[in-house]
Amino acid sequence: MPVTELGLFGILTGPGNLESPVAEPAFCEALLRAAPSYGLRAVVFTPDGVSPDGGSVAGFRRAASNWVPAKERTPDIVYNRMFASSPEEKREAARALRALGRSSDWSRGLPDKWNVYRKLRLHPEAARLLPETRRYTGRRGLSLMLARYKDGVFLKPRAGMQGRFTLHAAPSGSQPGSLIIRARDGANRPLLLRFPDEYSGLAWAERFIGSKRFIMQPYLRLTTCRGEPFDIRALMQKNGRGRWELTGMAARLGPGGSLTSNLHGGGTAEEAAAVLREQFGAMAEEILQKLERTAALLPPLLEASCGRLGELGLDFGIDPDGRIWLLEANSKPGRSVFKLTGDREAARRSAENPLAYARYLLLTRSSSPRLLRSGALQSEE
Repeated sequence: MPVTELGLFGILTGPGNLESPVAEPAFCEALLRAAPSYGLRAVVFTPDGVSPDGGSVAGFRRAASNWVPAKERTPDIVYNRMFASSPEEKREAARALRALGRSSDWSRGLPDKWNVYRKLRLHPEAARLLPETRRYTGRRGLSLMLARYKDGVFLKPRAGMQGRFTLHAAPSGSQPGSLIIRARDGANRPLLLRFPDEYSGLAWAERFIGSKRFIMQPYLRLTTCRGEPFDIRALMQKNGRGRWELTGMAARLGPGGSLTSNLHGGGTAEEAAAVLREQFGAMAEEILQKLERTAALLPPLLEASCGRLGELGLDFGIDPDGRIWLLEANSKPGRSVFKLTGDREAARRSAENPLAYARYLLLTRSSSPRLLRSGALQSEE
């Protein structure tokens, strides 16, 4: 039985390449294919496809396995999957979103990592999950933090993604005062440098960071028994009733000796339960249950201070004692981990929940626009 069309679902993404005119082509295609089942007409577009007045978008659809041009009116809801890789792309995305001001935001997104930390540390239950976090302000601050943590300090961009520009500085142990730095550059290539003294190492780190805004945390030993860095990605999404649910969890493992477990840095994904059983034995089930409770705790807290959210990728580290740490929260999460682990149901729901939630928003808006704008209905559990 045909589903009544409720509105236009616009997918804002970045420019593609020779193989596709849009970024994330497989995910965009999955959204386009499933949209009619949720009463939605969908179009994929990039910032340069938005008219200056926001009255129309020039984008793409799929037809016979090809991307074909499609021009549409202003979308009713905009699902923002734009990842800006340069200041210019960031400005273009902001311009497009301003022009589309009449569209409803599917999600307002999260601030940068420092501000997420500041918001979560106000809640006692969430604060226990957070490593000490400080802003990088120069060599002196990093030096003081290095003096406090024997395993060193981990630094990452406040607005970074995919493990790029991460850095771990620690005493090398080869001679007093020497420093070893492991890092990933802007192309996600691994770097390993040794410095005879802290001064020269901190000077290199300062040049590496440049004008980018970074945060510092104690380096946590979050590796498997084989020395692979690993974390647990939990994907929390709003469903068709506007309620948060756990779509799935997966373990991400980096190559042995690597700095991060991020898939873009050469990592892979495995079933979370299997990895935890290998690492923690009889404790694994208890850790899994704690992870599920923790994943359910965080979205309402972030939504209360950041505005409406639709999905969150939550990355958790588990130290050798079984303590859970929140490493990162991402409001534009990837979902390829479920394909890698073979969890077909989680992979399907991860792609279709954004559509189910968009349907909920449109149905809610038609019945009570005032409550939709306030975000009250979206926070009800």
